[in-house]
Amino acid sequence: MKKRSIFMILVLAALALCGCHRDEVRQDAYVPKAEFSAKADADSIKPSSGNGYFFTYDDIDIKMDGDAKAVTDALGEPDTYFESPSCAAQGTGRLYGYGDFEIQTYPDGDEDRILYVMLKTDMVSTPEGIDISKSREDVKDIYGEPTEENASSLIYEKEGMKLKFIFDTDDMISIEYDSPLA
Repeated sequence: MKKRSIFMILVLAALALCGCHRDEVRQDAYVPKAEFSAKADADSIKPSSGNGYFFTYDDIDIKMDGDAKAVTDALGEPDTYFESPSCAAQGTGRLYGYGDFEIQTYPDGDEDRILYVMLKTDMVSTPEGIDISKSREDVKDIYGEPTEENASSLIYEKEGMKLKFIFDTDDMISIEYDSPLA
């Protein structure tokens, strides 16, 4: 129950940061897991071109602004799924929860693109080996001096996208990959 409460708080906070209002969220937006297709072959995902930062899971490069359908098909059925009006573009944004991480999408014409990825546990890490069990010093040892730093985050920017390490005092609580649209 605690994980579900934390998840909902994070979803509402993300919507608030995007400029969406809580009353805009559709109450009937939940889609049952059964509506997702079976896991696609991971080889169908094109490797990242290396622009900006990207997250890799099960040999699948998840790149911001990349094709969300190819990624979600390769990842298979999510643990959770949620839809709401997109904060980044006209249409519906989608939030896919895969236990240790989540993916938020935005519409781009007839396609969905990846808006952000949030790493939530120490079971997943950046390609450089940073997970949420690491310290600020560990992050700086790997990534160098951040583009922006404050009490609650270290932010790195590369080719318009941001990699954020979010802290609650000394403890890292999440890692976020953000599209320039986020």
